[in-house]
Amino acid sequence: MNGSATDGKTVLITGGAGGLGLAMARRFHSAGHHVIVCGRTVTALREAEAEMPGLRAIRADVAKATDRAALFAEIAADGGALDIVVNNAAITRAHDYTDDFTLAGDRTRDEMEINFAAPIEMARLFLAWRRQSGRDADPATVVFVSTPGALFPLEANTLYCATKAGLHMFTLGLRRQLRATAVTVIEVFPPALDTNLTPDLVVANQAANGDEVIDGVASATVAGILAGEELILPHPDAAQLHNRFAMPFDDVLLDRINGGVARRPGWNATPAG
Repeated sequence: MNGSATDGKTVLITGGAGGLGLAMARRFHSAGHHVIVCGRTVTALREAEAEMPGLRAIRADVAKATDRAALFAEIAADGGALDIVVNNAAITRAHDYTDDFTLAGDRTRDEMEINFAAPIEMARLFLAWRRQSGRDADPATVVFVSTPGALFPLEANTLYCATKAGLHMFTLGLRRQLRATAVTVIEVFPPALDTNLTPDLVVANQAANGDEVIDGVASATVAGILAGEELILPHPDAAQLHNRFAMPFDDVLLDRINGGVARRPGWNATPAG
């Protein structure tokens, strides 16, 4: 474990104006932390601000590079700290590659951008902001909200599983890269919750996991984040699926495998365009 959050931290939650994101915002806020939420729906953001005095809500679509850059620019302009980034925003859609509706056009881009590219870019921007502001040595936390579906294929929403599986592997790799730094990388596996995440799907047990369960999952998740736990399984259903399907990685074996792949000298000589 590289670091953990303590009282008075500043937390940014993407997709923080509804569902699990809003429930986590409430928990962080009630514990005395400084909470920033971002999302795409202005009405929901204003409602979150009205509910939690002192909470800051910023309109931003994290799937868009311009919005991500503007989000960090706005945070940096205030000169304040940012200690925890919770990558919670996600969408899922039904896909059936035997059905004319799916075959008729490209419905993959926004799901890939929001679920996979956006959290990776949010992590990069956070790490870049820390370096540029001289905060590399300060403890910080990057959180990726995953799903048990990242560990096995679900036929009804296979693209969601694919994006989350990719994010899961990125999380493991990023954690290795940052293991000697002050940044803790955390992965959360919540169960199916009764939110607006799955309008195209009928999900077993989801209806039973309403507000009370959502709050319990948020409570366990926030407690795990503040404790610096690298893996958070905030509900028995999620824990059962994770423990059944997650592939255990032996650090010694990973060290040996990673020893066979190295970056070429000079790979970073030309800045990215």
